[in-house]
Amino acid sequence: MTLKTKQWIIFILGLFFLGSLVLVQWMEVARRRAELGLAPHQIVVPASSRQCVECHQKQTPGLVDHWRHSTHAAKAVGCFECHRAEKDDADAFLHYGATIATVVTPRDCSKCHVREAEEFARSHHAQGGNILASLDNFLAETVEGSRVPFDPHSPTPGFLVDKVNGMASAATGCKQCHGSKVALLATDGGRITVDDLKPDKNGKPTNKEALARIRRNEEGKPLFHPETWPNTGIGRINLDGSLGSCSACHSRHDFSPRRARQPENCAKCHLGPDHPQKEIYEESKHGVAYRDLREHMNLDAKDWVLGKDYTQAPTCATCHMSGHTRNGGKVTHDPGERISWTNRPPVSLRMDTDEHGAVVKETNPARRRELIKDTAEAKRQRMRQVCSHCHTPDYISAFYKQYDDFVILYNEKFAKPGQKIMKALRDQGLITKQQFDERIEWTWFYLWHHEGRRARHGASMMAPDYAHWHGMYEVAERFYQELIPEALEIAHQAEQAGKKEQAEAVRKVIDEILQRPEHKWFRSQGAGFKNAAALKRRRTLGQKNRLPVEALRGLGLPQPAPKPATKPPAKQAELGGGG
Repeated sequence: MTLKTKQWIIFILGLFFLGSLVLVQWMEVARRRAELGLAPHQIVVPASSRQCVECHQKQTPGLVDHWRHSTHAAKAVGCFECHRAEKDDADAFLHYGATIATVVTPRDCSKCHVREAEEFARSHHAQGGNILASLDNFLAETVEGSRVPFDPHSPTPGFLVDKVNGMASAATGCKQCHGSKVALLATDGGRITVDDLKPDKNGKPTNKEALARIRRNEEGKPLFHPETWPNTGIGRINLDGSLGSCSACHSRHDFSPRRARQPENCAKCHLGPDHPQKEIYEESKHGVAYRDLREHMNLDAKDWVLGKDYTQAPTCATCHMSGHTRNGGKVTHDPGERISWTNRPPVSLRMDTDEHGAVVKETNPARRRELIKDTAEAKRQRMRQVCSHCHTPDYISAFYKQYDDFVILYNEKFAKPGQKIMKALRDQGLITKQQFDERIEWTWFYLWHHEGRRARHGASMMAPDYAHWHGMYEVAERFYQELIPEALEIAHQAEQAGKKEQAEAVRKVIDEILQRPEHKWFRSQGAGFKNAAALKRRRTLGQKNRLPVEALRGLGLPQPAPKPATKPPAKQAELGGGG
């Protein structure tokens, strides 16, 4: 072989090698562009859904556009694949030759997303519809509204109002986050729910009589009760017996992972005076970093693994659901898997959970160990793995020490004493069994449900202003300046009405609480006298009541001296200072 021939061979091989490098680089760039959403992905319209897409492109183009940008569209999952129904389904109807249902439930999604559906089913999110029988819902259905329609006070110009729907607040507020019990209209004017249909383990209705009563339009489509649908509440109670709504987080019809990874997605529900997680996150250093660096967080990545695809800042999904390099990138659809305290109830509880995911409240140590299937410490260790991508072990441990101490302080100084006072009043018959018909019940609700939650959530997410000024400061003010004096006033009024024994029982509980060292400041001459004077100015049941001196006796609080006959001293200069 001549030298010239060898040179040509080397040249040709070099071209092949260079070409292969260019090809590999081009393929990698194309892959990354597709991951980041910079290049349009291939859309595959399955034959079963072609007619749907063609029609809805004209009727509801926004819906089809969302679907075209989804992973479903790239994987030939179309309209019929999700909305497919069988003739014996309660909400099934024939639509241009295809049997479909309007509502897509977690049972439907589980046909492809088995693990995700199982994780979600055991989560607290799936139980969100339980609020339908809670104190919160009593507020919406009865205190804010009415469980029976009522007559309007006067005509509404330009709008016919025959009856006022007293359930409107619950349907528009509570149930849009927590989930409604989906209902179909009945031919007799009522509603048909899962309770009537009695679905079997496969979600098929077994009550034929209820099926026969479903009201349908002229095309045979079942009609939903407008108070229950539309609804994407996270704990929606569906006609097939399944719980939840996947579209609560994965907005239909694009089911965007990018959107689900951003904190704004959770803010539909997790914000406001009673659980301001969104606002707390925004105040924290985590939220500040996210707003600054979100464009660098690779939110369109296929897997979005912390420590691999991004490290700039955590979002709600990062901490509570998303995969990371310490757990092999495993995502969970049960946000409770990494939470060690539940701060929802009046008194925070450790998240030791049983086989059904419920918090174990058993106090006997041996029995408690038998019931616990997943410990709070195991959950915390999972969260620590997330934290460890940016923080050292000592830093993480010190944070949890601060957090635990804060929760215990709230529990022991305010929450448990508050519960004891409310229980004493109810046990002694000094307040009714009906909730929210007495001022002190509103006071207690504000203390734990609003201010107490804000404080605890602020501590859990490193937001000091919410932990203190929006939290414990307001808890303390509500406890000392409202709860205690209102309880004393109720006891005093009971005594005046001849219920001395019951009044003394309540005072004894309050006395035992205030005798403890953590409340010593309140009993001291300076603070005690000022508070005794302040107690007299509280309002009870909308009427201004002066707390009698007798109500303070026996509690160690100084009693105000009688007014002097002489001219009062000159007004003292007000103390300065501020937040």
